[in-house]
Amino acid sequence: MKLVVRGRRFHRSVLSTLILSCSSQLLAQDNPPLTEEAYWQDVPTVISVTRMSQPVIDSPVAVTVIDRRMIEASGAREIPELFRLVPGFVVGYHDGHTPSVSYHLTIDRYARQMQVLIDGRSVYTTAIGGIPWATLPITLDDIERIEVVRGPNSASYGANSFLGVINIITRHPVLDKGTSVKTNLGNEGVREVFVRHGGGSGKLDYRVTAGFIEDDGLRHRFDYKRTRLVSMRAGYSINSTDVLSFEGGVGTGPRGVENRSSDIHELSPDREKTVLNHHQQIKWERTLGAGESLSVQFYHIFQRNFETYTTEPLTLASSGGIDWVVDPIFIDFSRHTDRYDLEMQHNVNLAESLRAAWGLGLREDQVWGGENLMNNQDVHNNLKFGFMNMEWAASRAWLFNAGTMIEDYSTTGTEISPRIGTNYRVTPNQSVRLTYSKAVRTPSMFEYAANYHYGGSTSYYNGGTRIGAGPDVYNQEWVGTRQAKVEEIKSYELGYHYIALNGKAEFDVKWYNDDLDNIIGLSNNTVNVPANDIDGMNQLFRNRDSYVEKGVELETKITFVDKSSLYFGYAYTNLDERQKDANGDLITVRSSTRAPKNSFSLLYMMGFDSGYSAGIGYYFTDRVQGWETASGDHVRDQVRRLDLRVARDINLDHYDIELALVARNVLGSYEEMEILRPRSNYPYLNMTDSSAYLTVKVSM
Repeated sequence: MKLVVRGRRFHRSVLSTLILSCSSQLLAQDNPPLTEEAYWQDVPTVISVTRMSQPVIDSPVAVTVIDRRMIEASGAREIPELFRLVPGFVVGYHDGHTPSVSYHLTIDRYARQMQVLIDGRSVYTTAIGGIPWATLPITLDDIERIEVVRGPNSASYGANSFLGVINIITRHPVLDKGTSVKTNLGNEGVREVFVRHGGGSGKLDYRVTAGFIEDDGLRHRFDYKRTRLVSMRAGYSINSTDVLSFEGGVGTGPRGVENRSSDIHELSPDREKTVLNHHQQIKWERTLGAGESLSVQFYHIFQRNFETYTTEPLTLASSGGIDWVVDPIFIDFSRHTDRYDLEMQHNVNLAESLRAAWGLGLREDQVWGGENLMNNQDVHNNLKFGFMNMEWAASRAWLFNAGTMIEDYSTTGTEISPRIGTNYRVTPNQSVRLTYSKAVRTPSMFEYAANYHYGGSTSYYNGGTRIGAGPDVYNQEWVGTRQAKVEEIKSYELGYHYIALNGKAEFDVKWYNDDLDNIIGLSNNTVNVPANDIDGMNQLFRNRDSYVEKGVELETKITFVDKSSLYFGYAYTNLDERQKDANGDLITVRSSTRAPKNSFSLLYMMGFDSGYSAGIGYYFTDRVQGWETASGDHVRDQVRRLDLRVARDINLDHYDIELALVARNVLGSYEEMEILRPRSNYPYLNMTDSSAYLTVKVSM
């Protein structure tokens, strides 16, 4: 299916129409005299910055809130697509089942510098790093809102909350009574079915979701995915002050895997792998008073990637009619991770104008990597941590925030991540903030202890007949020496937040200066390489790179009188890259395209009579470096994307029916993010094409 509209005139006409429409609606609104209380009528509060509930205007760092209406109007099929809306975020697909979400930097496909929480549970994988988005047992309909902290937040959530934190907050079961069935059908092999049921009995409320997700991936790629998932959330009110909540889920299914990095196809043929992700979580919370609570939470996460295959015979050399051939090799790139986490948090009012959130916790990560990934090693990383965030309202105008996280890792030692900031209310609806923070990222277990290699026997052949055995061969590619240190960032943020039109309009601007040091990367090495290595070299994970990023980000939300609303985000980023040699000496300083210079997003949400609604999403991303590519090599060109959604809700006596048609990327195909790979073997680029899908949802 082709849904293509070409030409920049169309881009301008769309933007012009939206701007004129918004302007007329703004002018049409009544503007009565404002009171201080009126400002807070529709201003969202956030909990993800300091672990305390705060109005966005009082947050010490910039926060984007993606609410339920934005999720629906965007037409997104998968959670990562939503973050195209957020200023400074880059969303790309390495293949059809491996999305990547990063803030500013596009260092590698795993986006290891982002922390992601679901109801307070970290889903960051310590095996490889990053987020296994495609196997998380959660659907878009389960989500109530998403809070995106745009800046370091290790003071609240520890290591890996490096560039930012995404906190996904699911809907309480009491909001989802009844049964619903939803299906998405579209081109590119999109076939999805979800069944949700919510109910309750006495003090117990629960929701269960089951789903099947299937698509064919990107064009010209062997990257299909099939996912089956089941999840549940339940809440039990013990009494008027105590609540128990339970969550659990499992997501699993096969994936198509295509070699995209090796120039020797025989060593990495097309194949299938199976993934599994399940979790269990229990939380007890007691309300102690207004703004005061005590909670204890425990969760377990298991993530498995089962990937084994046999290579094809590979001819290394031929001479005099004799072929030297690598025999088929059994390869095991499997891995699995267990995480056990116990945490206590206490929110307390220390005085009339002073409050705090503090806590303690223990965590154990157990990682195993297959023979060709990590030599069948078990690697453990034990963590003890404590945190405290404090907020002091010194006066009606001045608000101070301070916090720190202390972590003790068995692999990298003790780290302290502080933050201090102040907010000044210029008027009741305007504030200025200034914040300094420091954060760290610990190496993933693959970066810490990898031994990514191929090895096996060889044979000599004459005219296709085996005539004898040859020497064993070995090719070691990536190695973790257990010497990698934590990555570090020091960040300065100056911000301004303005609320207008009785809370119906918000504007936020952020200026920032971030200094990133000891960023882990791969460096060529010829020292202590195994003697039988084919090329006599490998690549070591080490702290080799530094970056300085400066920029500005804007965000605006406006709600109009005719049930429509507008979201607009813009980011400008200037990035300088500094690379060090093995001794830590600076060898290069250059302007980098590992972050797009300019990017913006616009989402216009419309509501009409008779149950109709519509959404228009427009996104622009400047030129940006491909993942895991040498500086200046394979820079993706500018991307302009337009998504459209039209829906109607039909209310019958015993049923509610939702019909929606979504047209995605209607401006035509664009190149996706790429990793470094030989074009001679893989001439096709990763392309995102125009597509469409139909949604039918029946609720009973």
